Amino acid sequence: MKGHQEIRRILVEDLGFRDLEAYKKWIETERPTTSLTRERIERLSPDVVDCRAFWNVCDELFGTDPVCNISVAPEVGSLPYAIETRMDANRMNLRLAKSLGVTAFLEENAHARLSVLEIGTGYGSLKSFIETHTNHTYMGVDVVPRVSGVVETTPDGLLPRSLVDDDHNRFSYVVSSNVFQHFSARQRTQYIADAHTLLHKLGLFIFNLTVDTAKIPQYMRDSAGGAWADHYGQYTPIPRGDVVYGELAKTFRILYVTQRYDGLFNFVCQKT
Repeated sequence: MKGHQEIRRILVEDLGFRDLEAYKKWIETERPTTSLTRERIERLSPDVVDCRAFWNVCDELFGTDPVCNISVAPEVGSLPYAIETRMDANRMNLRLAKSLGVTAFLEENAHARLSVLEIGTGYGSLKSFIETHTNHTYMGVDVVPRVSGVVETTPDGLLPRSLVDDDHNRFSYVVSSNVFQHFSARQRTQYIADAHTLLHKLGLFIFNLTVDTAKIPQYMRDSAGGAWADHYGQYTPIPRGDVVYGELAKTFRILYVTQRYDGLFNFVCQKT
């Protein structure tokens, strides 16, 4: 498992991502012509690095961008405001969660005292929303806890086993927004299984990720046609819709699916 020093060396020396401006320049000028080889995909895969170290290095090099991902936005001018502070990042992420309907389900029983687990707290946009708009209790887990009271993941980027074992059937909601695109296939499958374990009967699992559609550009595909997201030199699979539906349908009833034009899907699933 690659640690902090090796990860930083790869990003800075091998890839040339010295800071956010260098990374943005690569996205604009080199990304569309970079061959997506197996070696490149595996070099910083979530399955071969200490995920906590990888995102700590990204925070050091790229500031708030690892939390709100504006560097990969098609046009910076399309953003409603500049992302300059943590609060700006929170506003952007909450805007995403609202537009996909995540907050509507959390508010549906706002008067009740229900338990919510969030996968990927970031700077606390959903945490703050839940604590100010509902009576729910909140628990957050993140690969890099950036706000107080958040549980750290394991080095392989997963929920601590003690949390899953101790809190099974506890939560009414397991939610995650703007996070699942960073998971390997192995991590995604495990998180779906753990969400099912942690939810009580009829509890809701709500998450979003990009699904492989015709909107994925060719430079984001490997030689076999598979689609990949890339963030800071780390490549993660963009699954086909039938793959995600199949994984969820094994243990959940899919209630709602909302789709953005660019292929971002939001799933609302119920434990039966």
